[in-house]
Amino acid sequence: LSGSRQTMDRSSSSSATTATGTQQQISDVNNELILQYGGMALGALVILKIISSALNFLSILVLPLLYFYAAANCPSNESFEAKRELKRVMRGAHLPEEHQPKGFFEQGLNRLAASVTAELATSLGYEIRINDYFGAAKVA
Repeated sequence: LSGSRQTMDRSSSSSATTATGTQQQISDVNNELILQYGGMALGALVILKIISSALNFLSILVLPLLYFYAAANCPSNESFEAKRELKRVMRGAHLPEEHQPKGFFEQGLNRLAASVTAELATSLGYEIRINDYFGAAKVA
């Protein structure tokens, strides 16, 4: 009876040792994965920080150049004729190719409607006010 008890104790202690060893191995594998994922996350954050800094530096250089380009190419207020621009829009000059008037009759009707509308709009004394935004953009 005592011999079988010792055999059971040995088998249970060896299974406990095996279970502890397996837990230790699983724990080491998990720790290794956690360290790998943590390193990848840290590397990704460092890369994002570098990209952010580079874009910030480029925006500091590009924005003034963009402003000077817009200010140099902005048309004067005297070059804008409200009646002419209204006629162009009403005729469909800025529409994509598939939406432009197709036939001669349709183009003629659009021209007539644009002329009548532009004359009526300007004959009532409407005033066009142009807002200047730092010399880089103008909105009528």
